[in-house]
Amino acid sequence: MKYMKSLSYNLFHNSELLILMLECAAAFVLIWFVFRFVPETEKKKKNHFVSSLDFVKPSVPEPSLTKKDWRNMCMITIMYAIVSFHMLGSTEFVNTTWQPSDESSDIILECRDETAFDAVYAIYSEGDNNSNPDNYQLGFHDINVYGSNNRNDWTQLCTMEGKGIYQYKIYEGSWDYRYIWIASRNKNDTITEFALRKSDHSGFVDLKVLSQSDPSDLYPASLIIDEQEKIPLYPTYYEESYFDEVYHPRNAWEIANGQRMYATVHPLFGTNLMALAIRIFGFSPFGWRFAGALFGVLMVPLLYALCKLLFHKTFACTCGAVLLAAEFMHITTSRIGTLEPFSVFFIMWMFYYMIRYYLSSFYDTPLKKQLWTLFVCGILMGIAIATKWTGCYSAVGLAILLFANLIRRWREYVKAGKVLKDPAKHTLDQIREAANIRNVFVKYLIITLACCVVFFIIIPIIIYVLTYLPDHVWKDDTWSLANVWKQTMYIFNYHRNVDATHPYQSVWYMWLLDIRPIWYHISTDGNGYVHSISCFSNPLLCYGGLAAIVTCLVQLILDKDQKAMVILTGYLSALCPWLLVERCVFSYHFYPTSIFAILAIVYVIDRIMRNAPEYRKLIIAFLMIYVFLFVIFMPVTCGFGTSQDYINSLEWLSTWHFG
Repeated sequence: MKYMKSLSYNLFHNSELLILMLECAAAFVLIWFVFRFVPETEKKKKNHFVSSLDFVKPSVPEPSLTKKDWRNMCMITIMYAIVSFHMLGSTEFVNTTWQPSDESSDIILECRDETAFDAVYAIYSEGDNNSNPDNYQLGFHDINVYGSNNRNDWTQLCTMEGKGIYQYKIYEGSWDYRYIWIASRNKNDTITEFALRKSDHSGFVDLKVLSQSDPSDLYPASLIIDEQEKIPLYPTYYEESYFDEVYHPRNAWEIANGQRMYATVHPLFGTNLMALAIRIFGFSPFGWRFAGALFGVLMVPLLYALCKLLFHKTFACTCGAVLLAAEFMHITTSRIGTLEPFSVFFIMWMFYYMIRYYLSSFYDTPLKKQLWTLFVCGILMGIAIATKWTGCYSAVGLAILLFANLIRRWREYVKAGKVLKDPAKHTLDQIREAANIRNVFVKYLIITLACCVVFFIIIPIIIYVLTYLPDHVWKDDTWSLANVWKQTMYIFNYHRNVDATHPYQSVWYMWLLDIRPIWYHISTDGNGYVHSISCFSNPLLCYGGLAAIVTCLVQLILDKDQKAMVILTGYLSALCPWLLVERCVFSYHFYPTSIFAILAIVYVIDRIMRNAPEYRKLIIAFLMIYVFLFVIFMPVTCGFGTSQDYINSLEWLSTWHFG
């Protein structure tokens, strides 16, 4: 494996690409072989209602997936999954944490074999909040470390401080001491593991505890040296947290361990999903990233289904799945332990059901079926909002599509009345259909609106408040509607009043033009490979998507195209609220909008294939360049090993910085 990584690095400036290419090729061949023996499903002919009235827009038939659809969807999904889960994170991580019982605590360690070391390693996690509810024990608060050879004369080595939970702090020097004194003077201190790197970098010095202030402590000093084998000599993103992982995995750990939560500034459904993965796989980088990566994988077939619903063509659906699978922001955001993969997944899913409703009519579709579609949509909307409030933005898009459909039916109702006023000019079938429209519209409208109050207001509220039920959010550990409201206002005020700045913050128009990526992480491993992670979009998605959105707007104005209406509604409802946000925001906030940019590109591809199929090769060339960009930028989107020179060569714009 080490040889493969070295060869891949030398050939492609990417230590993982050769391995990924072989795995993806094997998956491609295997799936192709398997589907050769899968029989083609017979297409069931569905009776499609044809209106006798030219002003009635009948329901669009719901398509079914063919054998070719399943094959292409599985291929793209599995190959994307291979990349997404490759080097996602270590399954080992230090977990036992020392926390003091007094304001002043001292620990003395002895070096058992070698005494020469050139670095102090330390990492902290959260302490047991339930054991000490009056204090939030987390972090280094100027913990001093001293060295001595006689336990009388002490020399200060370093002061352990700074933010960054689950991240290794490394203090380098050149020392030779047998005894190490760790002096904590803050009851909120925690130390998860402490180590001394040998001067020859062959490992860590063997340590033992000589003494501690209170040997009867519930969390003894031995906890800081009991997992030495799990400490990496050269930590990268693979072994520690980065960027917003200092927040969300901590909250998930609190939930998974039944801890009182210190603070959370987002709803908790997505965090509970992360906590579930931690319960299954253990608390580690892999554990806290697994759920997000899984949902990122599931988004690929979901987008395929969305494309099938809108465009019906296998080629268009395949293009859409490729565009998502090779999107920079999608892979980067799915591989970090944050809430975005969950929220975007449920936004996509709720739009899928609303689009089904938007493309149907209660004049030719059973009302129960339509109401069931809206019911499921409402549940998914509630889950999206209970994951992250960006679901509220896209919920406006659902309302627009809902009322657009009802207004269209109202117009048909008005025109049907005109038919009945002048029956001599119309056929018997037209008169009967018009009479049916006049008879059912008011009844169906009232029922639909009444149900929507339940589906899109009451049910989402119930889902939202119930997501707080299993978690210890409040100090008194009491769930109530009043406490949920109090927490909701806390979240609102936090985001409204946050006054932070960041060197890689951006604004909405920068997202459209891919101007300002956010740089997450950089590190160097023991082989000298550099690992850098940044979040931004595939340039062809940004610029191609912008042109495609303009095309959708033109087609909506000129032809009142339903597909263009759906795509623009999703795009603008996800993007426009950010025009009003004045606080610090980042490129990853474009993530929900990018899904509809992909659909816009597929819309253009579908129109080209319908009107000028001879341009198919140009479309394939566009996709090949798109995928090629994904591959060459992989070292700065996935963190795979590369060189600093290669990273610098990818900074195509002066505003791009990857390390």
